[in-house]
Amino acid sequence: MTDRITFTISRRKFAEILIGLVSLLFASGAVAAILKYLWPQAAVGTSNEVKIASVDEVPTGSAKKFLFNGKAAVLLKRPGGWRAFGAVCTHLGCIAYWKPDENDIFCPCHLGRFDPDTGAVISGPPPSPLPAIDIAIKGGEVYALKWKDPDYVRTISFYAGAV
Repeated sequence: MTDRITFTISRRKFAEILIGLVSLLFASGAVAAILKYLWPQAAVGTSNEVKIASVDEVPTGSAKKFLFNGKAAVLLKRPGGWRAFGAVCTHLGCIAYWKPDENDIFCPCHLGRFDPDTGAVISGPPPSPLPAIDIAIKGGEVYALKWKDPDYVRTISFYAGAV
């Protein structure tokens, strides 16, 4: 003799349970987002060296584009030495590039211009300078090391995740 236990649930109770589970999923997603904001993960790749070019590859007065921590960047060989900057414009996130004929880093979206020695805004609407990148010359190769000011880079929305 086997006794069967049957479990019945009304449609109303099933709908209440289903709505409760869906609400719990949405609430847990919101809590996870808040916790991720309050306790961000440690920066990854802030000190990884990135080989950009050989010293002979970039003549004085010219530039080379490269990626640094997932963001567009530009390496310049100036008469006073090497410079490197993030190339994502601080105005609207367009990619700025070296204009040797005008001796500046130029953003074509709204005619922003940056100083090639400091990254400072020369003209146009960009609100802040391009972030500088520390570089080193080793064995005839140019390497990008890290952002010069990681705290500043974190304040630029277009560089989110680059530090």
